[in-house]
Amino acid sequence: MKKHSVFLLVSFAVVSGCSDRENLYYDTFYPSDVGRDSGQYEDRIVYSDVEPFYEKGYIIPPNSLDCIPADTGVPQKNCNHHGSTVAQLKDGNIAVVWYHGEYEKSPDSRIVWSKYIKSEKRWTDVSVLYDDPVRSEGNPAVWVDEKGDIYIFFVTIFGSTWDETKIRMVKSTDNGATFSEPVFLNEEYCYNTRHRPVRLKNGDLLLPLYNECLALPVFMRIRSDFQEIIKEFELTADEIMDRVGQIQPSLIAFDDGRIAAITRDGTHNFRIHRMESKSYGKKWDKMEILGLPNSGTSVDWVRLGSGEIVVVFNNSPKERFPLSVALSKDEGHSFIALADINNECEKGSGCSYAYPSIAQDKEDGSIWVSYTHNRETIGYVHFNKKWLLQFRNRAVLSCKPSYECVDNYCLKKCNDKSECAEGEECDSYCVRGCMNDTDCREKEFCSPKKHCLPLYNPERIDEGCTY
Repeated sequence: MKKHSVFLLVSFAVVSGCSDRENLYYDTFYPSDVGRDSGQYEDRIVYSDVEPFYEKGYIIPPNSLDCIPADTGVPQKNCNHHGSTVAQLKDGNIAVVWYHGEYEKSPDSRIVWSKYIKSEKRWTDVSVLYDDPVRSEGNPAVWVDEKGDIYIFFVTIFGSTWDETKIRMVKSTDNGATFSEPVFLNEEYCYNTRHRPVRLKNGDLLLPLYNECLALPVFMRIRSDFQEIIKEFELTADEIMDRVGQIQPSLIAFDDGRIAAITRDGTHNFRIHRMESKSYGKKWDKMEILGLPNSGTSVDWVRLGSGEIVVVFNNSPKERFPLSVALSKDEGHSFIALADINNECEKGSGCSYAYPSIAQDKEDGSIWVSYTHNRETIGYVHFNKKWLLQFRNRAVLSCKPSYECVDNYCLKKCNDKSECAEGEECDSYCVRGCMNDTDCREKEFCSPKKHCLPLYNPERIDEGCTY
C-alpha cells in the first residue's frame, strides 16, 4: 500500500464552451408524464412507479460529430464514441460524459459531454470538457458530490496503449459552466478508470480502478477533500488468484458501511463476478460468481432508494448485445426480474450496445442508462422500476459457450463421456442419470427424462434459460 499526501490547487478555467452546433439530435418517444406517489424512501427519493415508463434514443445521431484525425487534420464523421458515464446534476438535469475521437486510443480522442434538459426534453449540443492536444483521453467517470460539484476522473495515454495511462481529474463548482485544469491523481502506468467513486460511511471516497497490465481490480482511497490519497494497488498472492481477470469494478455502498463491487469478467466463466467488503474496501471477501452472463465487457449497477439493486449488462456470454437490466432484492446475489432495454439491431446482426452506465434520478426515482451504440454514438435508455417489474420471473438468461438451453436448463454439450465430469454420462449433454429423487444430490430432482437437474427457486430468473 502506498500513501501520498496531495494538495490539489485547482484553478478554474474554462476548457471549452458550448458548441455552436444547434440541437444536434434527440430521438426518443415521450409517453404521458408518469405521476408521482407519496412514498418517501431513503435519500428522499420519490418514486414515479405508478405506471410503467420506458423510452430510448440517441444523444446525437450516429456519425454526426466531427473528429479530426491527427495525421490528416481533416474533419470526418466516422468516429469512435465510447466509455460513457451518466450522473444527475444538482439542478436535476442528467449529464452523460464519454470520449470521442477517430478510433479508440487515437491521439485526437477527447472527453466530451451532453446534458439532458428536462424542461425542454432534449440533449444539449456536445461540448468538450478536456482535450490534451497531442495525447488520447479515455474512460471518464463522472461523480457529483454532496455539494453538487462535478468531478470527472479519466485517463490520458502517454504512449499508444492502455498500459501507458495516467489518471487525471477535472472539477466544476458551477454546475458545469466551467471546469478546472486537469490534475494528476496517479502517474504510475497500468492503472485505469471506468466507474464513479462512492462515498463510504466513514467519510472516505473510494474510486474503483483496475490494473490493465495484470487484469486486476484495485482502488484509490481519497480523504480530506483530495489532500490525502491512498493507492490500494498491492494485493496478496491469494487475492491475485481470486481476482485475476476481473477488471473495471463498479461500486455500491450499503447503509451499514459494507460495500460491494461487480466486475467485467475476463475468464472462462463468462459470468459477472461480485465481491464484498466489511472494512470500507481495505479487505474483500472471496469473489462470488453470479448467474448473470458476461461477454468480457463492462457492467454497472445502482442501489435504488428502496434498497433494491439494478444491474445493467449484456445478456450474452459471447456478444455485446442485447443490453439488459436485472433487479435484485438481496443486494445483488440473485435476481427476480430481467428485461432487455435494447434488443433491436438495425444491422440484422453484429450490433454492439455495450459499456453501460446507470444512475437513479433522485427527483422521480426513474433510472437512466447510457451506453456505447455501435461505436457510432452514445445511446440512452430511461425507464422506471414498474416497467422492469413487468418482466418478473421471466427466465431469459443465456447459457455459457459449449452449453445449450434444454427445457429451461443450461446443459453442457458433449461428444463422449471424457468431456463430462465424474459421475456424468454423455447423452448429447453431460448429465447424471436417476430413477427417482433419492438418486440425486441435495437441491436436485429427478426429471421426467431421468436426469438429475437443479431444483431451482421459481422466483429467480438467474437460474434458468429460454434460449
